[in-house]
Amino acid sequence: MRELKLIDRSQPQTLVIASILLYLNALFTLFEMLFVGLSPLELLTMVVLPIVGAYGIANSRRIGYYLAIAAAAIPLLTYLYFGILGGIGTILSSGVIIIIFAIVPFALLLHPMSREYQRVWFH
Repeated sequence: MRELKLIDRSQPQTLVIASILLYLNALFTLFEMLFVGLSPLELLTMVVLPIVGAYGIANSRRIGYYLAIAAAAIPLLTYLYFGILGGIGTILSSGVIIIIFAIVPFALLLHPMSREYQRVWFH
């Protein structure tokens, strides 16, 4: 019987760190939801999608990898959209750390080491 994991430390460090950051992003979004409130669509895309993607990566599922890329791309596209509408000040007003937490998982998932590993080992 196969053991299901939340994080697989035998994977490349790019995938492990990306998984951890996706879990953290979902956790921070849950905290934000307690104070601000989120619509069901936001809850699905900002909380459930990163958790399912990171869990899929940890269990070597190709669909999990693609869901994780989508989950990491959504905040980037949101920042890009608001950056185009309101300028760079709009993006920076949310905080540099938040922007880093949006960029880093996406970059780690698209890193050549991550892409090659998922191409060879994920099913």
